[in-house]
Amino acid sequence: MSADSVAVFRIGFGLLAVYSSVRFLAKGWVDSLYLEPEHHLTYPGFGWVQPWPSPWLHLHVAVLALLGACIALGYRHRLAAALFVVGFAYTELIDAALYLNHYWYVTLAGLLLVLLPVHHRWSLDSRQGRVMPARFVPAGVVWALRAQIAVVYLFAGVAKLNGDWLLRAQPMRLWLADRTHLPIVGSLLDEPVLAYAASWAGAFFDLTIVGWLLWRRSRPWAYGTVVGFHLITGVLFQIGVFPWVMIVGTLVFFAPDWPGRLWSTSSAPTPKPLMAKSGEVARVAKPVVVVLIVLALLELALPLRHYAYAGNVRWTEEGYYWSWRVMVTEKAGYAEYRITDPATGHTWQASPRLVLTDWQAEQAAVRPDLIHATAHLLARHYRDQGVPDVEVRADVWVSMNGRPPHPIVDPTVDLAARPRTPTPAGWILGNFGPP
Repeated sequence: MSADSVAVFRIGFGLLAVYSSVRFLAKGWVDSLYLEPEHHLTYPGFGWVQPWPSPWLHLHVAVLALLGACIALGYRHRLAAALFVVGFAYTELIDAALYLNHYWYVTLAGLLLVLLPVHHRWSLDSRQGRVMPARFVPAGVVWALRAQIAVVYLFAGVAKLNGDWLLRAQPMRLWLADRTHLPIVGSLLDEPVLAYAASWAGAFFDLTIVGWLLWRRSRPWAYGTVVGFHLITGVLFQIGVFPWVMIVGTLVFFAPDWPGRLWSTSSAPTPKPLMAKSGEVARVAKPVVVVLIVLALLELALPLRHYAYAGNVRWTEEGYYWSWRVMVTEKAGYAEYRITDPATGHTWQASPRLVLTDWQAEQAAVRPDLIHATAHLLARHYRDQGVPDVEVRADVWVSMNGRPPHPIVDPTVDLAARPRTPTPAGWILGNFGPP
């Protein structure tokens, strides 16, 4: 297949990496999200990941922008892509309260750019002789990039096949009703029929768009729908660069030679060989093929692992991370902790804001794994204050998709004594809400 489309994928990915990193610096998020919090809600097993002190973390994000530019230019591409993936994953692991699905996509797509020969075309590496220039790549290279996009859409669609989304139009009704202040369309957003239409359309889009993109006759219309869908959701829900990530990424579904054909319409046509010669095809090493197969199996298994846990994953969030559950749940909660000194029997109340910033506390009031992490932070806080081995219990009430608040954590369990592991947490209460 032509190497044109995978080269465009690489260039688009690199430019978005530059934009996202510069945006992060310009908005001051390095300080507010990473440096200002005294503590971070880390992932189990990754408590050792801590932010660089200022100004080194600012420099870290600036280097990510530089690496994105190197990826786009194809300059020492594999090294740049590998360093970008490691550096980006590091920022992801600092605080679990910052988890976003499109961060996980960027990590995986970046890993594919490390493994696949996407820098043999339109790159400084090929121009300067570091790799063999190649006009073609194996078909599997194009299909691997397409599959990465397909995984996101299909699992996001499957996650919407639940009673809340389809039968109650939740949480879409909550989100749209909260945006009635918008000009022109605001007065319509509080209409229940619109929420139902948007919910069903969103599920239909996610479940079928890959098929429409693969069919040559429907592909232009499908891509126009992709652009419209993501621009609308970007405006309504303010979800950062995710719309642009998907708009750029889905270009890989067009015929692999589309960039060259598009260019030929504005310049003198150049003859193309009917078949690729051996010296014109970039190769994929067999060990890389094995790694790609393992990665594909992992990506299929991770979104399904919630079946290993009891309860509704949208409530318990066990198996939630890395599963492409994109915007399917809205939660609001209130958390208060009871601290007991077993040496004296004295018990007192503690707010999560004793160890967390406001934005961290909001996330930690609705997500059981973060409630657990907060309990450990509070135990550490009192240990540092000279009160060792305190017991930490939580009273947490959560409303999911507009329902009345319901307790989510067993208030009798000492969470500080429970290790943070991926094993099922028996202290999460109930299977609240329909499947």
